[in-house]
Amino acid sequence: MINFAIRTLLLFCILATSSFTNVATANEDQRLFKAAFIYNFAKFTRWPSTSDSIKKTTINLCTLGKDQLVDDLTRLKGKTIQNKKLIVKLFKEPDECDMLYIASSKKNNYKKNLQSISGKPILTISEIKNFTLSGGIIELTHNKGQTSISVNLNAAYRNHLELSSRLLMLANLVDESP
Repeated sequence: MINFAIRTLLLFCILATSSFTNVATANEDQRLFKAAFIYNFAKFTRWPSTSDSIKKTTINLCTLGKDQLVDDLTRLKGKTIQNKKLIVKLFKEPDECDMLYIASSKKNNYKKNLQSISGKPILTISEIKNFTLSGGIIELTHNKGQTSISVNLNAAYRNHLELSSRLLMLANLVDESP
């Protein structure tokens, strides 16, 4: 009887550990998938042409705040997009950024950051709920195993960015709140 109880407990522990590992792997896969999305957003974005941008050899992806996706974005460092090297760095000055990922940890005060970069050619991306309704350009959402994209075209135009129709076909277009 005791052997049966020990075997049952051991089996339960193995199964619990196994399903925890599967959930952890699924969460990591989901984050890596989102990081790949963000990488591809740069491929489908056209920044304004200036003499400085033509000479530029990098695309700077800045991060603001901390969440697990920020760690995954650092894996993109050194990849090439449009013949330019991708640099991933912490947000300090808007003029240093082509893209800005705002982490979930900034959900209480991200709006002032959006206001400070409004009109600058920076592609803003976040997983914060209603990000696009608040003036952000791209919001990633995850629901029932699906990652979806919302895009605020008014915010993109305000920041002088053109988004590819291929990206827009995959996106839910939203208008921001007044």
